[in-house]
Amino acid sequence: MPWIITVSAIVLFLLVSVVIFSWRNAKLSLKPRTMTLEKEMAWNKERGLWLDFDSYDKTEYEIRGKDGYILHAMFVENDVTRGTGKYVIICHGHTSCRYGAVKYVNSYIKLGFSCIIYDARTHGLNEKTIYTLGNYESEDLKYVIEDTRDRYKDLKILGLHGESMGSSTVCSVVRFDPKIDFIVADCGFTRCYDVVYDGYRRLHMAFIVPCINLASKLIYHVDMKETCAVEHLKKNKNIPILFIHGTADSLILPYHSEKLKEAASMNGAYTELIYVEGAGHAMSRYTAGFEKYTGYIRDFLSKTGFIA
Repeated sequence: MPWIITVSAIVLFLLVSVVIFSWRNAKLSLKPRTMTLEKEMAWNKERGLWLDFDSYDKTEYEIRGKDGYILHAMFVENDVTRGTGKYVIICHGHTSCRYGAVKYVNSYIKLGFSCIIYDARTHGLNEKTIYTLGNYESEDLKYVIEDTRDRYKDLKILGLHGESMGSSTVCSVVRFDPKIDFIVADCGFTRCYDVVYDGYRRLHMAFIVPCINLASKLIYHVDMKETCAVEHLKKNKNIPILFIHGTADSLILPYHSEKLKEAASMNGAYTELIYVEGAGHAMSRYTAGFEKYTGYIRDFLSKTGFIA
């Protein structure tokens, strides 16, 4: 009958649309179009976030991460940080690159920390591959931590700082019981799946999220629910963590940092949560300004005994 054919055609069209939509959205997350080093540099300079980075001493090198994957890294220091024994590894956000970490490098240099910044897998100068927004990347970070300890023999204090996906990475590495002293996690998320769900829920399309995750698992063999910093932080025993989140963040809602803080402190570890009024996603450093943002880190490190 004609109406059956019409209904069948509509149903088939909707199913095909859902499949294509789910595949495209899974691809956007797991095989993203990333910024070049040049574009990231220009973006930071236009917003006054580059500051004195060009004046620092820099050394480029490579680190072998998970399954031997090559990570392009850069060591940054100056006369203030040289010989202090204080180091911090800074992890950039989704689609960015090592230069996305420069906005934080300036703060740590002022506080006497030499910095290691590197391109996360599939970003920057690294070979293109599947990306998991914090799961595989935290395994890479484990190797970066080990390399840093082996490479810099004067190391006394080693911290981590992550932005957005980088925050998920530094929080997730806790599951490996790494030899680190502190973490600063800016605008992090509980689970990759939760971020996607929040976004589509606001569009009244939350029903599509299981389809996107199914496409992710079938095509890329990645379960978005496995990128789950909030579960890994429950294993945190004694690493002090500072969480920072913008109140106007509409991509990763502020409640994510609340949940992360709660998980991180379950076993008695010292944690703080600072809200930056009016800051959008990954914009807390820009909105707060250099002195104020550096002050957040300074106060936290002072309370935890890592600086005088």
